[in-house]
Amino acid sequence: MVKITLVGAGSVVFSRNLVCDILQYAALEDCTLSLMDIDASRLAVIEKLVRRIITQLGLKARVEATTDLRKACTGARFVITTIQVGGYKPSTVVDFEIPAKYGVRQTIADTLGVGGVFRALRSIPKLVEVARMMQEVGAPDPVMLNYTNPMAMNMWAIDRLTGISSVGLCHSVQGTSHQLAGYCGLDPADISYRVAGINHMAFFLKFEYKGKDAYPYLFEALENPDVYACDRVRFEMMRRLGYFVTESSEHQSEYVPYFIHHGEEVIREFAVPINEYIRRCEAMTGRWDAVEKDLLDESKPVHIGKSVEYGSTIIHSIVSGVPSVIYGNVPNRGLITNITQGASVEVPCLVDKQGIQPTYIGALPPQLAAIIHTNLNVQELTVEAAITGQREYIYQAVMHDPHTATVLTLDKIWAMCDELIEAHQRDGVLGEFKPVVRNTGKPLSALERVFLSIRPEGAPFAGAATTAAFRLVAENRSGEAFAGSVRVIEKNGRLTFSEQEFRVEVAAGESVSYPFTACKAEGADEELTLSIVSDSTRTLERDSRFPVRKVIDIPLNAAEPYRFKVEWSGNEVADCALSLTGEELILEAQVDDTDARTEDHYQDGSAVEIALKDARSQQPQVWPLVVLPDRDRQPRIWQKTGFSGGDDFDGACATVEHSANGYRLKVRINREKAGIGENVPFLCDIAFHVNALGTAHGKIRHSWQASRDLRTDQSRFVVLNPVAGA
Repeated sequence: MVKITLVGAGSVVFSRNLVCDILQYAALEDCTLSLMDIDASRLAVIEKLVRRIITQLGLKARVEATTDLRKACTGARFVITTIQVGGYKPSTVVDFEIPAKYGVRQTIADTLGVGGVFRALRSIPKLVEVARMMQEVGAPDPVMLNYTNPMAMNMWAIDRLTGISSVGLCHSVQGTSHQLAGYCGLDPADISYRVAGINHMAFFLKFEYKGKDAYPYLFEALENPDVYACDRVRFEMMRRLGYFVTESSEHQSEYVPYFIHHGEEVIREFAVPINEYIRRCEAMTGRWDAVEKDLLDESKPVHIGKSVEYGSTIIHSIVSGVPSVIYGNVPNRGLITNITQGASVEVPCLVDKQGIQPTYIGALPPQLAAIIHTNLNVQELTVEAAITGQREYIYQAVMHDPHTATVLTLDKIWAMCDELIEAHQRDGVLGEFKPVVRNTGKPLSALERVFLSIRPEGAPFAGAATTAAFRLVAENRSGEAFAGSVRVIEKNGRLTFSEQEFRVEVAAGESVSYPFTACKAEGADEELTLSIVSDSTRTLERDSRFPVRKVIDIPLNAAEPYRFKVEWSGNEVADCALSLTGEELILEAQVDDTDARTEDHYQDGSAVEIALKDARSQQPQVWPLVVLPDRDRQPRIWQKTGFSGGDDFDGACATVEHSANGYRLKVRINREKAGIGENVPFLCDIAFHVNALGTAHGKIRHSWQASRDLRTDQSRFVVLNPVAGA
């Protein structure tokens, strides 16, 4: 006696159809039917209905009903899964409402797209739980028959995590074959076909009538407005790809980027039913009381029909040995050679006592493989998210969805996913995922390191100084305490250290620093590089470079400024002058670059960066200012806070005169507001961004890309203020 379990039996109408199919096979009429659902009220309805069916058919079959999964799976040879984790409310509603708020409109949202991704993330853990329970307490060689969407993602994950004998079942192949016969005015009994691909994106590779190619009939139907109107999206895709796809137009429209997001006119032209699944669910919910009353009405017999579902056929063939051919979703182990191996593919399968034996297909037409891969990208990343618990794969799955990618920018995709994750977790239907760096696709754990750096105290080796003070700084950005040995070196041995070996101990989220001094060898006047050596894989070490700075003495209010030139690759970039007053630092420059722009992306054109720092301060505070010599408005000056961002700086002003050869710039910086007092020396770095050196170099613009962040030894100074007596 075989035990057949229905998990999710509370899907009453579908379960009734499956039970009727099963019990009409003589080899299965004495089976045990185990009905399992977490909804006790729905479970009571289907149990009563199944008992009436058995009585009406006069069979010996047995029935048990339970909310306990272990009990339902114990001794089961076959388990049929028809679950919807989170139900219509709240989960399906959430899957529609939050994307709609961001501008993503969906039709069914149960197979691909953002709705399919989150349905998979909810479903996979529960389906895997069922599969593992079958392996633990089921009959020998149990078989899992899954009807739960998203079919392809669910089956891919089940195979990877359990390896159980399983098949995903859908009625789209056999259903579409009857539709195509109707479109062409042919008897379905005379139709034969060969279909392959992935669930809901499989294609009729052959469509024959009485042994001859019947695709000419389909292309004839394509030009019939009445027939075309019945299935507009699928016919349009057949026109472009040459093959008819298995799932409906409302499904197909959200698997590709050609329809929904192109506006209301296109939506009307192709009759795309936005929010169709919501409409269906609302209709079924509104009718449920009447349906339940009708199903339980004992004054009339239960309707016992025969559906087109493959579930009962598979069970019968394995139990009886009578062979059958079905279309199933199974792992792609060499079945379709030009799409991802291991993915779940939909192909014809022979079923007998040996189980489910899929058919080798070979290579699909390349255009079909290409469009299938746009869906497989989403499926694979979703499965990775479910299996690994890595949150970044959720964002990346939705990022690769053909429909969502046409609607949202990357930052909105990330924000939408965050909101969906939080909503489903709040409803208790989605597990935890490993944290990521906010608004990125990088796992937080990959960046949780102890950052080691060397921080100078003041300006190292400024002027004639031969000794400098430093601190070894350890910032623990991980969630665990760190203890380890660290060494500081100067690669060419030009420094001797007061201490080189450090025992670094730093708590999670904390920072520590260790002071040391270094003495410079006589004659070592070139640039120095301090390095940190650590054998730990938990640390990141950054070299610290200390360039040679030219010491200049600029008298206050001097009659002549300090003059210098900046050159690059043999070309003079700027002819400059620096002067000081009691209140201001003044930079004047003739810059030979005609690429001044009116935009703030200064790296792409002309700009000047001026970095200022108190040379005696032990604090790392630097005032980085950017001057943009706009052609069409007052030059802008801002304090740089990131790669290109910053706030306008009110402690400086500039004038600019443009010519055919470049521009002349004069910048006046308030010393107090820039952090360089009247009585102390200060560091001054000046960088000229150039992108084209006049018309003579216009044709070699790209050769100047490296000069955008132009720095030479001539523009690095320690300015000694004579008032300080330095």
